[in-house]
Amino acid sequence: MKRFENYAVVFPARDAFYKGLSPTFYNNYDFFKDIMDTASDYIGYDLCEISYKNPVLNPELHTVCLVAHCYAVYKLVVRHVKGPIAAAGFSQGEFTAVASAGSMQFPQVLKLIYELEQLVITNDSIKDGMMARVMELDRNKLMECCRIVDPEETSVVLATYLSRDQNVISGSKVKVAEVARLAKKSGARWVIPLDTAAFHSPLCLNMAAESTPIFGRYNFSDSEYPVYSCVDGEGAVKGNQIKEKLSKQLAAPILWDRIVGNFKSLGIDGILELGAGCTVSGNIRIIDESIKCQWINTAEDLEKMIDASIRC
Repeated sequence: MKRFENYAVVFPARDAFYKGLSPTFYNNYDFFKDIMDTASDYIGYDLCEISYKNPVLNPELHTVCLVAHCYAVYKLVVRHVKGPIAAAGFSQGEFTAVASAGSMQFPQVLKLIYELEQLVITNDSIKDGMMARVMELDRNKLMECCRIVDPEETSVVLATYLSRDQNVISGSKVKVAEVARLAKKSGARWVIPLDTAAFHSPLCLNMAAESTPIFGRYNFSDSEYPVYSCVDGEGAVKGNQIKEKLSKQLAAPILWDRIVGNFKSLGIDGILELGAGCTVSGNIRIIDESIKCQWINTAEDLEKMIDASIRC
C-alpha cells in the first residue's frame, strides 16, 4: 500500500448496515460474489438480496449481512496488497475482525452472530433503551453525572470511551435523558441521541448470561495476527483469550481510545477501514488526528488503492 507499511484493519458496528452496503464489489468481482453466495447458502437466506436490494427484509440478519460483506471486502483487499499486522472492530465489528484474523471459520462466525441476534430482537429492555454521544465535557465529569443519576450503575453508564471530552453513554431512555440534562448543565456543548439500542450497558447483562452457552458451542483458533478487543483495548492471538473477550463484549464498555493508543505503540502507521459509513475512521481521528486512515467502501475505492500500491 502506498500510504502505510504497517497497518491495522478495522471494521464497523451494526449501524453501518443502515448507511448502505455498496453492491459494486458484488457486481464487479466474482471472488467477492462467491464469498457472499457461499454465505447465503450456509445461512439459508439470500444475504445479497437483503444487503444490496431490499435492506428492510429480515432485520435479524442485518448484522450477519454486514459482517459477510466486510469480510468479503477484506479477502478481496488482501489478494492485492500486503495484509495487516493487527485487526479490531467497533462493537459488533469485532466479530469481523475475529474472522478476518482466522480465529474463527467464516461460516461459523455468521452462525454465531445469527444466534446472538435472536437474543437481541427478543430483549425488550435493550431495544427500549438508547445511547447518546456527549461532546465537549470532560470524561470524569460525565462519569460523575452517570453516578449521580444512577449510583448503582444498573441503568446508565459510560459505554464508549473515545476521548477526554467526547464519549457515549448507554442505558434506559429515562436515565440517559437525565444524564443528558445534567451533562448540559455541567458544560457539555452537545448531547446527540444515537439511533441504536442500549448496547454495552447493564441492560445487556441478562443477554450476556444467555449468550454464554452459545459461545460455548463454538471453537476459536489462534489468530494470524493480534485481534484488539473492545473490552480491554489489548491484542490477543490465543483463541481462548479472543473467545473470552468477545463473549464479554456484549455488556462491557468499548475502550476504543485504548485500542487506538495500543495501535500507535505497536508501530502501526495507518488504519484501513472496510465497510459503509466511515464511522470507525472518524472515531479514530477524534482520539488521534496524526493517525492516517483509509476507507474502502466501493469497488472504485479498492481499485484506486490497488493502483496506488502498484505505482509505489
